[in-house]
Amino acid sequence: MPGFRAWIVCMLIGFHGGDLAVAGSAQDEPIKAIVAPPGLSQVLHLSLEDAQRLALTNNTTLTMGRLSVQEKSIAVDAARRDYFPKLLGNFYYFHFNDNLGKVATFRTGQLGILPPGSRTVEANVVNQDSTITAITLAQPITKLIAVNAAVQFARADTVIADAQLDKGTRDLLSGVAQAFHGMYGAQRIEAALVLQVEISQRYAQTNTNPEIRVAIIEARQALLQVRSQLAELNEQFSNLLNVPAGTRFELVQPLPPAVPISNAEEAVQLALRCNPQVQEAQANIAKAEAALKVANADFLPDVNIFGSYFNQTSASYIQPNFGAFGVSASYTFFDWGKRRRVRDQRGMQIALASSNVRATIEKVRLEAVQAFVGYDEAQQAFGLAGEMVRARQDAEVLPKDAAGLAAAKAATAKSQLELIQAEIAYRVAHARLVGVIGES
Repeated sequence: MPGFRAWIVCMLIGFHGGDLAVAGSAQDEPIKAIVAPPGLSQVLHLSLEDAQRLALTNNTTLTMGRLSVQEKSIAVDAARRDYFPKLLGNFYYFHFNDNLGKVATFRTGQLGILPPGSRTVEANVVNQDSTITAITLAQPITKLIAVNAAVQFARADTVIADAQLDKGTRDLLSGVAQAFHGMYGAQRIEAALVLQVEISQRYAQTNTNPEIRVAIIEARQALLQVRSQLAELNEQFSNLLNVPAGTRFELVQPLPPAVPISNAEEAVQLALRCNPQVQEAQANIAKAEAALKVANADFLPDVNIFGSYFNQTSASYIQPNFGAFGVSASYTFFDWGKRRRVRDQRGMQIALASSNVRATIEKVRLEAVQAFVGYDEAQQAFGLAGEMVRARQDAEVLPKDAAGLAAAKAATAKSQLELIQAEIAYRVAHARLVGVIGES
């Protein structure tokens, strides 16, 4: 009986509403008046491109991701500055509790010759109040290895931040596309059910058959379920676009074209070619390798070339201003094995990062295969649903009695509703596959 009642309602649409797939657009204004839930304050007319553009503009997570990429780029430039010599300034002031010894000194003449009447002068070895000012230009030598590793490390961080931003962008666009197509299809189903209820209610005014009343109730129950799902989709869509809650969307979008790939392996290759998760995993290897270079550099002496200028007031028997240049070197001979353990740790990090790359590649491969299989199945189901509608329509023209004609029209209307559902599944599967392979 439930199937018979559904056929009766579908028959009414077949007689009075025409093609079910067109019913939503044919009765546009009445359906808007019925469908519009109370309390909605804003209406947005959107295509998929409009929705995705709005989501990209309003998404706060992506805004933070862009700032993170900029911050990492600045870090690369900052690390690169350590290649250049440093100009250092130092100032020291000492006040000693006593004069630190005395020496006898004298002034010399030109060319170091003692002039007649020279006299000795008593002076402190170090003055009780002393200052030393030094300006030094220092260029690191062996530390340039660590500097180069730091630059590579910062570049890897930039690649990771950019990959995370790309992944966030892809996930958002794919999520918007799937929610868009799901809500677009739900709106069409809702419109068809609204029209179904309206027509069956008008028909019930002239037909007292109890089966008609039961069919109306069943249709209203189905409409209630669709509206509940549509409300959830509307809330999700509002969150994705970051627009006020309660916004109503009127969606317009042509059927997306077929994806230009013929098998799962092509989908895998496209996904791996530009997948941000793989890029991030590979960048983590570069980070680990850069950290290993820093660990190896700790085994080298710290060698620097420098040139300095000094001004001093600590010893009055030498000139106050003088300069010097030279080489400095330092080395830690024993550190209880810390450097060796750090180097071993960096090696393990490289091994872990390499394993993560392989695991990520397998994960992306599986996602691409699943997305293609789902898309291929949805495409075939959509095509078969269209063929079924055409076959049902052809069956209507065959000679039959009134009951047979009613059953044929009911079957046609039912197949048209199934076509809408198949189209929704195709749109969602298409959006998911496009998100996985990175194609627009």
